[in-house]
Parts: sequence; C-alpha cells; structure tokens
Amino acid sequence: MANTRRYYKELRIAQLRAIVELSKCGSFAATATSLGLSTPSVWQQIRGLEKEFDMSLVVVQGQQVELTGQGETLVELARPVVQGFDAIRHDFCSQEAVTPTLSVAAPNDILVYDLPSAIRSYCESFPDVSLSLVDLPSNPCRELIDRGEVDLAVVGQLDMATSNSLLVDHVCDLPFMLICKPGHPLHELESINLVDLVKYPLIMPSEGTNSRSRIESVFSQSLPLHDLQVAFEASTKSLLMQYVGMNFGIAIAPVSEGFKRQLEGEPHLAFSDVTHLFGVEHITVVRRRHRYESSHQVAFREALIEHYRKEAAGSKSQKRR
Repeated sequence: MANTRRYYKELRIAQLRAIVELSKCGSFAATATSLGLSTPSVWQQIRGLEKEFDMSLVVVQGQQVELTGQGETLVELARPVVQGFDAIRHDFCSQEAVTPTLSVAAPNDILVYDLPSAIRSYCESFPDVSLSLVDLPSNPCRELIDRGEVDLAVVGQLDMATSNSLLVDHVCDLPFMLICKPGHPLHELESINLVDLVKYPLIMPSEGTNSRSRIESVFSQSLPLHDLQVAFEASTKSLLMQYVGMNFGIAIAPVSEGFKRQLEGEPHLAFSDVTHLFGVEHITVVRRRHRYESSHQVAFREALIEHYRKEAAGSKSQKRR
C-alpha cells in the first residue's frame, strides 16, 4: 500500500538536531537548555523520531537518558546531516550575491526635505545593507512597488484607497498651504477663497502629481480651469519656492515640517493654511503584500514612521507654545 503520510508529518531537521544534542548532554533538561527549548519540546522531538522509525531510541533512567543501539546508529548518521545543515546559513550569507539590499522609491521633495536624517541614521545602524534610492513622483513609485521592482515607497496619497496587492502604513498628513511673498494681499486675508486665488498668477506643480490633481479638482468645481493664470509649472518644490520668492506668482502645495525647517530664516516666503479648500495629503509607506519583509526592511520602515511622527509631535508642541 502506498505511503499516504503528508510531508509535514515526516522526519524533520529539528528532530535530528534534538537526538544529536541529547547524545552529548545526556538529559532532556540539559538538551532543552542547550537548544533553547522547553523540556517537553525535546521529549516530543525524540518521541516523534521513535514513532517515525517504529523503534525505541532512548532509555530513561531517572534524570539521565541513554541511547539504545539503534539510537546511537541514528546519531552517527544524523550528526553530519545536522552539521551540514548548520553550515548552509554561514556559507550562504558569506556569498557576495546575498549581501542584504533595500530599495526605496520616493518623490524628490520627500527625499530632499524629509528623509535625509532618517536615512543617515539608518545607514549608520545598518552599514552592511546596500541601500538604493529612486527619485520618482508618487504614482510611479507605487507602480514600482506593484511590479516588485522596489521594496518600499514613501509617497503622498490624496485618499487612503489602494490596490489589494499593497500594504500601506499611514504616517502623517501634510496640510495644503498657500505660499506667497510676505505682504502679499492674499496673506493679509483672514479667510481665503477660490475667487481670491484666481486673481493672481499660479506657479503649479507638474502634471500628474498629487498636488496638481488636487488643485485642479478643487478649482474645477467652481470655475473653468482655463480661467487659472498658470505662470509656471515647476517639477520640484524647491523650484516652486524659488519662483514664488521672485514674486513670479503664488503657489499651493502640501508642506511638511521638514520643508518648513529648511526654510527657517527665509524672509521672502509666507504661508497660509488653505486646508479648508484643498484638504491634506497623506504621507504613507507602501510595500508589497504577500512578500517576505526582512528584518532590515522592517527596521527602515519603522524608523521612517517614527521619524514622521516625531516631526508631527514637535509641530504640535510648537503650536501650543
């Protein structure tokens, strides 16, 4: 009759390791200590072997355990198997091909203003990890994750809906702000509305970005988009800020604490909260579902989340003052 046992019930390396260690330690308790297991676990491993081979492999005498003749034979056969199995990890990890790697995609603004300190700290803590970064807008970053071409993406989202193939950690929300020159008529208003904004030239984010999508969506609900005076389409936030500072136009964009900190001491820019019109952008860390996450990737992801939350907590503390 064919053997119909399932593979998960058959001989396991842990059982062989247990009897080899038992042959050296001489008791279940000492073997359990050596292997970092409980005494009942070691007992079950040995009993599993006896059931597998349908023979007695050990004789218990009080606290001591002796191998039967069959047990000694099994140990002699199992010892090189266990030693060879243990050598696999060392040999595998010593190969250059298995150097731990981590690839992270993020938009330019996040890479420039939000991540440098977190990345610097991570590289100091994990010097053996080969970290690579990709600079792309948020939507292409998510596409890279979906195709399995990068491990993590730090991106902005206008809503929290996402593909079933992705896992998303929400880390903070960035308010949309009006950015203009100090003394600009808009900056003096207590409440800003869309009619006020369309009076002035706009420096817009590039087509296809979250910011551009949100700005056009909000304006299109009240007026034709061709009524907007688009003076310049900027590919990065730093470029956008530079031309606002030149009084080339006003801008609307989500602003992070890291970005604000970079601009401390800059007298040529003024910020007004316009979340009542444009809402917020959600910053998220995205990874592929059903894909094993290594310990060094978990550490990076958790470090990013903690970094953003500390930034948000610091901002709230300053506002209370």
